[in-house]
Amino acid sequence: MKPLINRSAALLTAGLLVAGTGAISKTTEAQASDIRGTLTFAGDAEIPKGQIKIYIEDTAIKDSKRELTSKTHLNSTGKSTAIVFSVTRPTNIQTSPTLRIIAQLQRPDGWLLAEGRTKIKNDKLIDVMLYKIMY
Repeated sequence: MKPLINRSAALLTAGLLVAGTGAISKTTEAQASDIRGTLTFAGDAEIPKGQIKIYIEDTAIKDSKRELTSKTHLNSTGKSTAIVFSVTRPTNIQTSPTLRIIAQLQRPDGWLLAEGRTKIKNDKLIDVMLYKIMY
């Protein structure tokens, strides 16, 4: 009686498993858990004093759930021309052309002072420029 699995088939299977595991770990390694970037203000001016809310939005979603759950809040002292930020990438999303980072600068009383947005790019630092909001 011949065995169901011979030695060459077992080695081939083991090799494929190792290759597949390596490919999966490289994929998850390539997608960073944090999205990092820099905020600047239009005209290279100092970023006004206030609260900054940074979040991820998916423009492909057409209802009120466009804003994804991952958010970061920062404070601007009014003395910096650039602020470095980091937003945790939700585990359930992949980078796509419809994802973007939105940053909003508000005064302490809640009035929106400036806003900026940009598309998320794979493994690259993101630059978001804040533009003054006109009422």
